[in-house]
Amino acid sequence: MRRTLAALAATVVLCAPVAARAAHACLDALAALDVPHRTGPKTKGIVQPIEVTGTLGGVVWRTWGTRALVLDCSLVEALARAGRYFVEAGVTEVFYSSAHQRRNIRGTSRPSSHSYGLAIDAHWFRGPTFEKLTVEDDWEQGLGDGYDCLGQPLTGGGSALRTVFCRMDRSGTFKHILTPDYDPDHHNHFHIEVRPWGERTDLAPAVTSP
Repeated sequence: MRRTLAALAATVVLCAPVAARAAHACLDALAALDVPHRTGPKTKGIVQPIEVTGTLGGVVWRTWGTRALVLDCSLVEALARAGRYFVEAGVTEVFYSSAHQRRNIRGTSRPSSHSYGLAIDAHWFRGPTFEKLTVEDDWEQGLGDGYDCLGQPLTGGGSALRTVFCRMDRSGTFKHILTPDYDPDHHNHFHIEVRPWGERTDLAPAVTSP
């Protein structure tokens, strides 16, 4: 029993500095990407809460009212890196609904990644090229395959949304990009999700490891 308790104590002591180094690594990544942000506030469910205070990779993320965008550092970093995919497709503004929200995956007792600030739902897009694109109206379903992700969209809006999706999906940065093709629950938004920082496989070992 004493040996077991000693082993557990040693594990806790070792894990604490590892977690601290991982947290610093993510903050360093935000600094390298010049992400405007504030650390905190302490938010239930989020390991490393970050309040976004400006654009992410050239993209403004908006929602209803004046609610601050607070996400886990891992998702903030991923959205900042993916900003160029939106900008190059003519999108500089994204409207989202759910970001950090404590809830279960529909029909299950498992917490959604929204509960941990690791997912965000994007509904419509705007920029100098497009006045407004919505997932519900402009996404063209059933296109692309394992070899040709883009397929042959019939409209400029459909092509822009498909291009953004494909680049994000093929980047290796995100765990899931769920679209209307996934199921009816996603008929009007992209569900954009990342893994926790320490589980990301797209980062250099020096960034994720102690």
